[in-house]
Amino acid sequence: MKIWNTEELPEHEQFAYWREVLCEAFVTLRPERPRGQNSRRFPSRVTAHPLSTINVTTVQSKAHHVIRGDSEIRKSPHEVYFVNLQLAGRCRYETEGRETIVGPNEFAVVDSTRPYFLDFIDDWNVLSFRIPRHMLRPLLRAPDCSTGICVSSRQALGQITVDFLKSLALRVADLPPEALEPLAGDLVNLTALSLGATEEARTARRQSIRRGLHLTIMKFVETNLADPQLSATSVASHFGISIRYLHRLFEESDKSFGQVVLERRLLRCADDLGASADGRISDVAFRWGFGDISHFNKSFRQRFGSSPRAYRHRQQPD
Repeated sequence: MKIWNTEELPEHEQFAYWREVLCEAFVTLRPERPRGQNSRRFPSRVTAHPLSTINVTTVQSKAHHVIRGDSEIRKSPHEVYFVNLQLAGRCRYETEGRETIVGPNEFAVVDSTRPYFLDFIDDWNVLSFRIPRHMLRPLLRAPDCSTGICVSSRQALGQITVDFLKSLALRVADLPPEALEPLAGDLVNLTALSLGATEEARTARRQSIRRGLHLTIMKFVETNLADPQLSATSVASHFGISIRYLHRLFEESDKSFGQVVLERRLLRCADDLGASADGRISDVAFRWGFGDISHFNKSFRQRFGSSPRAYRHRQQPD
C-alpha cells in the first residue's frame, strides 16, 4: 500500500505537490484549480493497493479540473484504462466528443491513450481502478465508444459491478495472494459487461456475473434482515431472477440462502443481547426479522450453545 497526503505539507505547497501525486499515482496529468478558488489550502489524499496487474486507488480531493491532453500523453504513453467509481461529489467527463456527468454510485471509464477532461464539480471521493488496456479493450463490443459513458447502480449490471468494485476496494489489503488474479479477472469482466461486451466475452464471463450477483444479493440481505418478509421469493423477485437460480448462486458456498439469512439474523441478535442487559429478548428477535419466538430460541441455542437469556447474562460485565 502507498499513501500520498497533501496535508503533511504547508498550505502554499499543497497543490503543487498534488500535481506530482497525480502523475506518480496514475499517469501524467495536468490538474487546474477552478477560478474563484482562493484558499491556498488543498487537502487531498490518495491510497493505492496493487491487485495482480490492476491498481486499486482511493482518491479524496477538492473540486478542480484534471486534464490529459496530447502533451501529457506524449510524456507518459501508458496504455491503460481507468475505471472511476464516484463515491461522493460529481464529475463532468469530456472525451472522444462525448460529455457526461457522473455522480455517486456511478462510474465511467477513460483511456490513457486518448485525451480527456475531468471537471470535478464538487469536493469528491473516487475509487479508481487502473486496468491494462490489453486486458479490457478486446472484451468491449465498441471500445472507441465505451469511454466517458456513465454506468449507474440503478441499472442491473451496473448495480452488480458497483457493489463488486466497492467490496473489492474495501477488502483489497486483506486478500490472500491466490485470490488476486481471479478477482482482477472478475473486475475486468464485469466492467466490460457493464459497458457492452463482445458476444464471445459475454459467453465466457458468466461466472463473473454469478459471483458479482451473489455479492449484491448478500448486500441486499444484510440491508433487509429486519424485514420478516425477507425470503428467497422476495429476493428473487427483487433481482428479476428465478428462485431456482437464486438457490444455484448459493450452491458454491457452504450455506444455503435460508441458512445465510438465519445466520446473519442470529449474529445481529447476539450483538444486541451482548450490548445491553435491558429490554425483552422477544423484542430483539422481532427487531431482526424473527416471527416465531420458539423457532428463534431453538435456533439461537443450536448456534451459540445456550439460551438467549443465558447468553446475554454471560456477555455482561460482572
